[in-house]
Amino acid sequence: IPVTLVSDFDNLRERWVRRPIEYLTTASLSPDGAAVVFTARGILFVAPSKPGRLVTVAAKPGVRYRNALFMPDGKSILALSSESGELEFWKFPASGIGSPERLTTDGKVLRWDSRPSPDGNWIAHRDKDQQLWLYDTRSKSNKLIVQSMNDDLDHLSWSPDSRWLAYVESADNTFNQIKLYNVEDGTITTATSDRYNSGNPAWSADGKWLYFLSD
Repeated sequence: IPVTLVSDFDNLRERWVRRPIEYLTTASLSPDGAAVVFTARGILFVAPSKPGRLVTVAAKPGVRYRNALFMPDGKSILALSSESGELEFWKFPASGIGSPERLTTDGKVLRWDSRPSPDGNWIAHRDKDQQLWLYDTRSKSNKLIVQSMNDDLDHLSWSPDSRWLAYVESADNTFNQIKLYNVEDGTITTATSDRYNSGNPAWSADGKWLYFLSD
């Protein structure tokens, strides 16, 4: 049966967003603290910490950008983009000048946050299939590290020397444990007990200590 609706279709009309800050979803500081990248309504902006020019980094019509953050060099932005039809990681010039570079091509499900290593050689990221991945920026290859059978992997944190990735995984009894992945030999070390919840790992500046919250 053909259905015809008579309406003004207010929600489909173009309109000005007077307070974009109300639609802010993520914000990330540059390594030197001189700028911050914002994600609002699927668009990426870079603003200086002092008075200066606001840069629109990515705003392609019909494409949604998510979870933008600075790469360690401070010159480029890492973000998720829906341009290909799947959520893939792209790299954008922080200045807004130049062409973006698509990094991954294997997206199948919704991807969550990412964490570049301090040396910029690795990008750890996770997805809705409860998988933890490691992307090599030099060989441009993506490697599956682990898949959790219990819950999402979370709280990704790199050591200062980029050798260790700390993350949180749910044990079989549903308690969260902190684990350490060594990028050099691929070994995984369990750092906390499964008798209590632990999370939010953070490395000391010298990389010799790991701080975390625990029950």
